[in-house]
Parts: sequence; C-alpha cells; structure tokens
Amino acid sequence: MKINTKELFLIPNLLSILRLILLIPLCYLILYKFDTQKSVIILIMILMYITDLSDGYIARRFNQVSETGKIIDPLADKISVTVIAILVFIKGLLPLWFLIIVLLRDILILFFGLKLEKKTGKVLMSNYPGKIAVLGIGIVLLLNLMQISVITEFISYFYYIILILIIYSSYLYFKRYKQTIGETIDGNH
Repeated sequence: MKINTKELFLIPNLLSILRLILLIPLCYLILYKFDTQKSVIILIMILMYITDLSDGYIARRFNQVSETGKIIDPLADKISVTVIAILVFIKGLLPLWFLIIVLLRDILILFFGLKLEKKTGKVLMSNYPGKIAVLGIGIVLLLNLMQISVITEFISYFYYIILILIIYSSYLYFKRYKQTIGETIDGNH
C-alpha cells in the first residue's frame, strides 16, 4: 500500500484529511463540553458527513479518483466511526454490543483489505450497502448524541436495522474479497 504524496493534495483527499482533523475538536467537545456544546458537536458531525459525501463525488466528477484516495477515504471513515462510537459509548449513550459490532466490522474489513492489497495489489472500493451501513451507523451515533426523548424511545429499532445492513454489506465485501483472491490465484497459473 503506497501513498502518493502528490495525490494527497487532490481536493477529495484533502476533504478526507479534513474529516480526520475535525475529530480533534469533536473529541474534546464530546468528552469535556458535552452538556453545553451539543449543537456544535452535531454541526461538526454533519460537516464530517458532508466531507464524506463530497469527496467521492468530487473525485468522480473532476476525474480526481486516485489510489491514495481509495486508501485515505475508507480509512478516514473507519477511524471517524470508531472514535465517535467509542466516545458515544464512554458517554453512556451506546450499548456495548453495538460498539463491539461496529469495531469488529471495521477491524475485519481493514485486516482483509490489507491482506488483499498485499497479495494482489488491489484495493476494494466501498460497496453501496457498505456506504449505507456507515451512514446508518453515523445517524445512530448522531441521534444518540442529540438525546431527543422521542427518538431515544425508537433508537433500539435503528440498532437492529443497522445490524442487518452491517451483516449484508460485510457478506458482500467478503464475497468480493474471495472473488478477487480467486481471480488472482487463477491468473497466476
């Protein structure tokens, strides 16, 4: 896995890097100013999601898709989701089982992604159900942070919907992983 430093300065990649930078004030606010700065926390999370949506769009629209971006964007997603999920759990607003599933999903995808890249030189791009699952996780985390009583009554239903999305998108990812590994093995004979 090689990061091209010239590609780092493409706008989509800068947006992915910005998403990681925004984690710094977000962590501080969630941990130390949660009760007084909820609107700023929510605003930062929404801004992070906008950068996630726009980096891919800009990359495709302006022909700035890069190998570096294929690495940085999903990595920024995984780091962001993991850090925010841990913080929401620390605040007592996320069940442990959901945190474990989110962490396990990201660890497995990262592990198999690195393994695939090492064996084949290929990086699997995120699939659409995976993007929907990450969006769902983000919405659940955001809704938990908002602490609106009407929403918190129904949040457990969201957990199970997201769980189904995680299972489905993970299944599709590992299916593509096996196909890619198989193609490489067959191609080497």
